[in-house]
Order: sequence, then structure tokens, then C-alpha cells
Amino acid sequence: RIMPMWNRRDAFDFRLWLIAASFVLIIAIHAGLAATLTRTVTARILLREGEVAQEFLSSVIKAEDSGTHLFDTPAPSPALVFSSHVMSLPGTVRANIYSPDGFIRHSTEKNLIGLQFRDNHELTEAAAGKLISKLEAVSGGDKPEHLAINRFKGDELVEAYIPVMDAAGKVVTVVEFYREPEMVQHTVADISRIIWIAAG
Repeated sequence: RIMPMWNRRDAFDFRLWLIAASFVLIIAIHAGLAATLTRTVTARILLREGEVAQEFLSSVIKAEDSGTHLFDTPAPSPALVFSSHVMSLPGTVRANIYSPDGFIRHSTEKNLIGLQFRDNHELTEAAAGKLISKLEAVSGGDKPEHLAINRFKGDELVEAYIPVMDAAGKVVTVVEFYREPEMVQHTVADISRIIWIAAG
């Protein structure tokens, strides 16, 4: 049976609309998957970097057997010796070493030594054993612990809270450090390019 011209035209227009809608939906799904994979890969890279730093710093504490007396004396302190190992981590621009009571016992910024920033949830979680490593834009005034790094305001830095354990597995200090993110960004950019090509 021959369809009237207007019926055939409507059917053709509907097929075109369906193809276009399907194409847009496929693009949206693949873009969403690519973005999710990129975020997941970034988080995994940052976490792995944090784990490597944690393993290194914990091995220093164990090798020097300084966990139980890290903060026994103010100066010269085992924490001061330990801080030199912290600053040996590549790309570190600032580091704070916290005692278990939440006070900064050593810092690359001398004016921060002896301070305690209350309501620092990341520090609380790290003191309980959780490793935190993330890319964060330096906001200047939003977080008190961002004091003294205003020169990086608006830039992204790797911010990490590393719980450091002694031989018994007890958290004896938390190291907070900020690092230049170039290595992470380059790695993520390469992986993201592959992911987006695959999505395409």
C-alpha cells in the first residue's frame, strides 16, 4: 500500500529526529563516562602518591626508632631531623608536622610553629589513620592552614595529610604538605587524552 506523501514525510522526519536524539544521547553518555574515568584516575594517582610518601616517612620513623620520642624536646628535636626527610619529597613547597594533640610542632613556615587550627576535619581523619591526598585550589582565606601560601592563591597544589606510623602501627605524627602538581597533571593529561580518544 502506498503511503500518502505527508505520512512518508512525517515518518522520515521522525527517523531523523530519532537518529539525532540517539546521537546526542550517545555523546552525552560517553562524555560522562570519560569525565568520571578521568576523575577516578586522578584520585587514584593522588592516593598512590600519598601512599608512597606514607611508606617512605613511616620507614624513616621505624629506621630511626624515633616514634615514641619524636616530640619529647622542643629544640633540637627529633622532629626537626624528621622534617628534613619530609622536605626531600619532590616538589614540596610547604610542610607542617603535627603532634598527636593537633599542634604544629615543625613547619617550613616558622610563624606557624606552635599553632593549632581547630575544626580541621582532614587533620582529625589523618590522626585516626586515614590518608588524604587531593588537588586543591589555594583559596587564601577559606582555610586557616592555607596561611603563608597566599603566593599560590588561585593555583592548584597537591595537598596531603599523611598519617605516619611507628613499628607498632600507631600514628605518631601527621605530616601535611603542599606540592607542585605538574607531575600529576601531566600524567592525568596523558591518560585523559587516551580516555577521550577511546570515548570518541
